[in-house]
Amino acid sequence: MLSLEVSRERYASPDGWETIPFFNAVYHDCAITFGNYSSLTLPPYDDLWPAEFAPKEPLKLLDRKFSRQFYLEQARAFVWGQQPTVANFLPVHLTQRAEETEFATRLARIRSRTAKYLLHGTFLRPLPLNVPEGLLDMSRLSIYAGQQGGLTNFQKRVSLAQAGAWRAPDGDVAVALVSIADEPLTVSLSLEAQEYGLPEAGRIYRMDETKCELMGEFSSLAATVTAVLPSRGACVLEFRAASGR
Repeated sequence: MLSLEVSRERYASPDGWETIPFFNAVYHDCAITFGNYSSLTLPPYDDLWPAEFAPKEPLKLLDRKFSRQFYLEQARAFVWGQQPTVANFLPVHLTQRAEETEFATRLARIRSRTAKYLLHGTFLRPLPLNVPEGLLDMSRLSIYAGQQGGLTNFQKRVSLAQAGAWRAPDGDVAVALVSIADEPLTVSLSLEAQEYGLPEAGRIYRMDETKCELMGEFSSLAATVTAVLPSRGACVLEFRAASGR
């Protein structure tokens, strides 16, 4: 299923509404969601649209000030369980936008290692995060109706970390975490055992794109953990049953 709400700022005027992963929560157990407008370039221009509105440089790279918009969209998709997608990707982005493409690639690698949650799992109630907010520059340009208005931009205050909680078919629980901050970020989490269906007891592991390490243990009442994310870092915190699956 095509799901574009992670990129709402690209096509909707600021109106005070916040995107939530409602669609993903409802349909995740029966359909894979993918897609976004998360791009490092201006949208493509259809040759059938009026020539007078055609851009001088098709798929021109966006200003770097919009990079955190790209990070936010990729982070939302990751923690909401969507299949990774980058719109309008060009090979030149590997060198001219190396940091942004590496960020998207890192999330895809972590997802591939934690598919039992992010692909095959059940989406749980999102966790509240007590982290700083940042003021992001947002680009807006419709991909429809000839783009007569041209590129506009606005600023939006958003949380500098995104999180999503998941339960695997075997009963283990995990929290996907992504930072879009320019500096290291400390995130503290507390999961109530009854609300999130945690195993009676077990161990907490931290999984990223290269390694899996033991962080501690949890009991039948709650699981509390603090993770330090590097600049634009990501990980999945696993709460595995004591049997050590």
